[in-house]
This record gives sequence, C-alpha cells and structure tokens, in this order.
Amino acid sequence: MKVFLLLLTIPVLALLGACGGNNEAAKTVSPAGTTSASRTATASAEPSATASAEASATADLLATVCAENPDPATDDINQVDIPSPRDEVASGFRVQGRIAAFEATFRITIFDAASNVIVDETAMSSEGQTLAPFQQDVAFSVTQETPACLWVYESSARDGSPIHVRQIPLLLLH
Repeated sequence: MKVFLLLLTIPVLALLGACGGNNEAAKTVSPAGTTSASRTATASAEPSATASAEASATADLLATVCAENPDPATDDINQVDIPSPRDEVASGFRVQGRIAAFEATFRITIFDAASNVIVDETAMSSEGQTLAPFQQDVAFSVTQETPACLWVYESSARDGSPIHVRQIPLLLLH
C-alpha cells in the first residue's frame, strides 16, 4: 500500500515542480483599456510585451474607429443593449435593444476604420413609432481582427440620410 501511494505521489510532485519556478507578474492591457496582472514565465516576457502593445494599439483604434456621428440618437428614440462598446464579436452576433422607428424599419451597418461598409442590412422592431424591442443576428466576413463601428439608425424619409444614429465601436473577430 505504501508503495502504491509513493508511486502516485511522485508524478504529482513532478507536475507541481514543472508548474512552479521562475515566474514573474506581468501586466497586460485588454482592448477595453483595463489593466490586469497575470503570471507570465520570464522567458515569455517579450511576447507578452508584444501582445500588450498590440492590445493597446487595438484599444486606440477602437477609441477612434467611429467617424463623427451625423445625427446622434437620444435614449427616447434608439437604445442598443447588446453589444456593448468595445466588445469582441464573431460573425452571427446579436444586436439587441429598443428603437422608435417609422414603420418599425431601421438599418444596421458596420463600417471598418476606413469607412468601408462591411455589413448593411434592414432590420425591424416589434412595432413602429414607439420605443419597441428588436433583436437581429448580424453575420460578417473579415480575414483578420478588425476594429469596426456598428451603426443602428433610421434612414430619413426626406432624403435617405442617416438619422437617430447609435454608434458602437467593436472588434470583429475572424
């Protein structure tokens, strides 16, 4: 019985020894700009710094990816609950909120940092002219992680220009 316990203990000790050792705390910055401490092996300090720099650059792009809003929405006309600003989203993500749109019809458009359209589709809320719930799954195709700006808005009946625009910066995942 003692031999059996000894045989079980040796691999556990070897595993614990392999997990411990020369680690140091490293701080990383998430795309949202928050800082968190994590344990990183000394040998990987340089890749961690590179990842941190890339995350910081992404956070900077997300801060500026949305162009000037042509007609900012007010909460009594257009509210987007999901996704939140700076979320990382995969194709098929859900856009959800409430909107008071004429005939319950509005637009969802995603622009990249150069203002190129990635997605442009029509969506509908549960009823028009009153703040009514909506949800729409949005598919897109990108070849790399892409900072983008989600617009939820109406098109003006007068000239088709965007009105009541809610802008949300996002990171599109490939």
